[in-house]
Amino acid sequence: MCLPQPGSPFFTDHRISAVIETLYLRGYRVFLLDEVHKYPLWSIELKNLYDSYTDIQLLVTASSALNLSHGSADLSRRIDVYTLHAMSFREFLRFEYGHELPVFTFETLLADHEAIYRNYYEQLDLGRKFQRYLKYGAYPFYKEAGHHYHERLLQVVAQVIDVDMPAIFRIDYESSRQVKRLLTLTARLGPFVPNVSKLGRDLAMSRNSILAYLDYLESAALLNILKSGKKSDSALTKPDKILPENTNLVYALGHVDHNKGTLRETYAVNALKVRNTLSTPAKGDLLLDRHYTLEIGGPGKTFHQLADMPNPIIIRDSTELGAPGILPIWMLGLLY
Repeated sequence: MCLPQPGSPFFTDHRISAVIETLYLRGYRVFLLDEVHKYPLWSIELKNLYDSYTDIQLLVTASSALNLSHGSADLSRRIDVYTLHAMSFREFLRFEYGHELPVFTFETLLADHEAIYRNYYEQLDLGRKFQRYLKYGAYPFYKEAGHHYHERLLQVVAQVIDVDMPAIFRIDYESSRQVKRLLTLTARLGPFVPNVSKLGRDLAMSRNSILAYLDYLESAALLNILKSGKKSDSALTKPDKILPENTNLVYALGHVDHNKGTLRETYAVNALKVRNTLSTPAKGDLLLDRHYTLEIGGPGKTFHQLADMPNPIIIRDSTELGAPGILPIWMLGLLY
C-alpha cells in the first residue's frame, strides 16, 4: 500500500503514528517513510512507534541535512543510520562500465600502488574515465539527465536550500538566499582559509550567521569543512579550510577554471573522508587519521613543503603511477 509522503498536505490533518496504527491492525509490519524531515513531529512519533510496536520495521529516508540531533526525541539507541555518500570513482566504474574493482585501504594503496596500476589502469582506460567522473560521476542521475546533468544538479542544490533547510533548520526565504550566495562564493574561492569577518562584509551577514550557514551547507553535503584537530567541533568555531563537497558541484557552479587546486583538494577530501579522519596540519594540505601529512598538487609537486612533518605523502594530479611516498590522485577513488 502506498501512502502520501510525510511532506504532503495529507499529513497536515493526519498523524503518521495514527496511519501506521491503522495499517498495523491490518497486518502490516514494514513501513517506508520517505522525506521524513518534512514532517514536523518526525522524531517524537518515530520514538513512540518504536516503543509501542516491537515487531515493526521502519525504513526512513531523509535529506542529508537531517541529523538525529535535530530531532527533539532521543532516537540514537533506536535506529541505525546509513549515510549514502556521493559515488566514489570505484562505484562510478561499476555503475557506468561494469568494472568490478576491490576496495582498498590507504595503507594498501601505499604498499601496492604499482600492482594496482598494472592490474587496472591501462587495461580499463582509467585515465580517461577518471576525467569523466570528475565532471559527471558523483550522482547516478547523470544517466537520465545527460547533457543537462549540471543544470539538474543545480536544481537539486536549490531544492536542498529552499525546501530541506527551512524544514530542518527553520530558516526563512532571505536566509535561504544568503546561504546560496555563501555557497557560490566559497565554491569560487575554495580551497581557502576563510576570513569570516571579510565574508560577513562581502555578504552583509554577521559572523555567527556565516558560521551557522557554513554548518548547514556541510550538513547538507554541499560543502566540506576542515578544522585543526585542536579545535572544537562546534559550528561556531572558525573553519580552517572550506571546499565544495565533490567535483561535480565545482563544475555545476561554473568555477572549474578558476583554480585547479579546488578540483584536486575537493576530490581528495571527498575520497578520503568516508573511511578516514581528516583535519588540517601545521604544514601541508591534509592530516589523515592524525598520522599521515598529505600535500596535494600537480606532477611537479615535491616533499619540500612537508619538511619536518610526520609521515609525509604526496598526492599528485596528472600522474598515472605512484612512487615511494607518492600516490596518483585517481587511486584515492578506490577507497570506498
